[in-house]
Amino acid sequence: MRKLSNKNKIYIIIFSLIVISMVVILIYAVKLSRNDLTNVYDISTNSVIYDEENNLIDTSVGGNISKSWDDVYYYVTDESKYDIGKVSVVYEKATEEVFIFGKNHQILLTGDILENSNKTTISDLKSPGFYKLGDRKYLIVSSEIYNEDKSIYTSNYLVVSIDKQGNASLLNDVINVKTINPMILTFDKYFFDVANEKIIVGNKEINLKLINGSTNEYIPNKNKPIVEEVDMTEFIDAYNKLVSDFEQYAANNKNVGSSNQVITNNTIVNTGSNNNYNSASQNNNKTNINKRVSLRGALSYPTYIDVTYVVTDPEDRYQAIYLLITGMINGEMKSEKIILDKYETKYRITDLSPKNEYTISLGYVEVVEEGKEKTLVDNIEDVINVRTTKSNISIDVNKISSGKVKFTFKMTKDYAIERGKLTLYADEENIDEIQIDTKNALTKDGFIGELKLSDASLFEIRLEDSVYNGNIVDLKISKKFAYQFMN
Repeated sequence: MRKLSNKNKIYIIIFSLIVISMVVILIYAVKLSRNDLTNVYDISTNSVIYDEENNLIDTSVGGNISKSWDDVYYYVTDESKYDIGKVSVVYEKATEEVFIFGKNHQILLTGDILENSNKTTISDLKSPGFYKLGDRKYLIVSSEIYNEDKSIYTSNYLVVSIDKQGNASLLNDVINVKTINPMILTFDKYFFDVANEKIIVGNKEINLKLINGSTNEYIPNKNKPIVEEVDMTEFIDAYNKLVSDFEQYAANNKNVGSSNQVITNNTIVNTGSNNNYNSASQNNNKTNINKRVSLRGALSYPTYIDVTYVVTDPEDRYQAIYLLITGMINGEMKSEKIILDKYETKYRITDLSPKNEYTISLGYVEVVEEGKEKTLVDNIEDVINVRTTKSNISIDVNKISSGKVKFTFKMTKDYAIERGKLTLYADEENIDEIQIDTKNALTKDGFIGELKLSDASLFEIRLEDSVYNGNIVDLKISKKFAYQFMN
């Protein structure tokens, strides 16, 4: 028998160590998996839970929350599984309790910081509490929560998510609003400077960015109104069209005054009889009253966004107030300008698509007087990015047998497609399809159908050729499942 060389002995030892390491890792992974099975929390059918993208989850069928090996929490029902992130807030309506799943930091009234892990239960929602949930995400608990002018006012609890520009999304069981511009939220003895991520408790100011860091890029006084240099020759035609649209709007709304019309490069002729701007400018001793245009917030839905705005124009200097929307509108990626009524405070932007990002700008056209000349200035005052919520459309696999898959397709009236089909793919090959009965899909039981299977291992049912409001829409809704044919 040939003796092993020292070199071969070293190779055998290394190989043995690798095998042992792999076995240890496998045992550890199995142990983690088993531990996760015991780390399960039952959730009632009267709970408020949002997924990782802040979409409301339907809890009416009941389910539980479990944590995976990588510390991500999931809301699991008999038919679905939702990613709710590494830190999630659940509100139990029946008992009026709030639960935090995951690691968080509580800022006490004394200014001290307490670290919590796993499940945190908050039973008294009248007593003030403040928690940092993660990067740019916070939870407020109090009997009253409001901003400076109380345009935001709520109670019990509020989840605050901040984007990198310092804008805040405010979320609980009654509001879902995204705001722009810095704000301070007040609750009991706490004052939360949202954009700067600072909180004042008593005489202490705490920089919340220092608690596990922050990716906030907000710089105070950075977001000032943008004054665009305008080529008047090119601008006049565009502005006259804007004025024409506005006059048409004014004709249909008697409380809106008429606009001005540009007739030369620098001269504006006032066509309205009640324009206070000329009389005010002629009286140099008259006290100027501040004018202001502000985009206050936005509330998103699958197909529309409700925008709140404020216009203060006592001297009638604004010739037009408008929204500029960029995103998927009527199934096309484009920008649209909408003339606003400056005497109103709300506007609904329609014909949008679910789970799409939209840039909404609030602008105005103003008359500026320099000496004896009057010029037009087009300003963008506020800009906000808003994402529409997902459509409440689902595909569920009910049963697989006899070479067929039985499924249920459901949708609700908040976003109901006019027609579409469900296509079954086997290992990315189209093997069967069926047209959707949209009337049945809107019922409680949904549209129930069958698709033929083929010899494959991985399958996917996809929603295709769906039409909403006369336009083809790609909703990217599908259901994957695995099935092994027996030989």
